[in-house]
Amino acid sequence: MSRSSTRRAALLAVLAPVVTAGFIATAGSASAIPFEGDPTPTTCLRIVALPGASEAGSPLFVSHGYVAVLVPRIYC
Repeated sequence: MSRSSTRRAALLAVLAPVVTAGFIATAGSASAIPFEGDPTPTTCLRIVALPGASEAGSPLFVSHGYVAVLVPRIYC
């Protein structure tokens, strides 16, 4: 390797984590990003079983066969 490419690689190795840390520090929290289906004062999320779902086949998939559903508050 030439001396200039070694210096570029070293500079990149130093700057990449600094730039990444800057992006993370200036980013907002994930909960600040609204998404469709966000619960409101008149609704809530319920976890319900999916009809016809089979066994997961592995204990690692503990949520297999269930889904979060947005329902009116009276059904919470």
